[in-house]
Amino acid sequence: MIVQATVGCAHGKCTFCSMYKDKSFRARALDEVLEDFRMARAAYRKVGRVFLADGDALALGTDVLLAILGEISALFPECERVSIYGTPRDALRKTPDELRALADAGLAIVYIGAESGDDEVLRRVGKGATADEIIEAIRKLEDAGLEASVTFISGLGGAELSEQHALGCARVIT
Repeated sequence: MIVQATVGCAHGKCTFCSMYKDKSFRARALDEVLEDFRMARAAYRKVGRVFLADGDALALGTDVLLAILGEISALFPECERVSIYGTPRDALRKTPDELRALADAGLAIVYIGAESGDDEVLRRVGKGATADEIIEAIRKLEDAGLEASVTFISGLGGAELSEQHALGCARVIT
């Protein structure tokens, strides 16, 4: 089940992404999000997985995320996994205790778009994070008990930066 906790992407500056260009980032009202879950409970017999959307719902305050996770746990005890999109900066803004609390409350996976492991490629595409910040964010998530699912974009460096893009991606993966 996908429930939209936010609209758009808080960063919204990546040149390669057109997913959220027509949306201004905003958090949905907590009562609206919780109502979506209540309506879903009435409509669905079993929900095994929940994804909190939109572009980076990890940008929400920890208290809001904990309220959402609490509602998921109460309404969907059969739910096996809750996942969310987050940017490296979202993860870095949260304290280790906040991330552990989210993991303890049922958040399992944070999907992070690293896109590249090369700082020049990241700068050119407006990612808003360096390769070292991406690594730090992933380690911070994993240290808190969260799984990080990290994506890279093949060819993002173009012909000019292809080798350094590939080598940088390999470094981040390693």
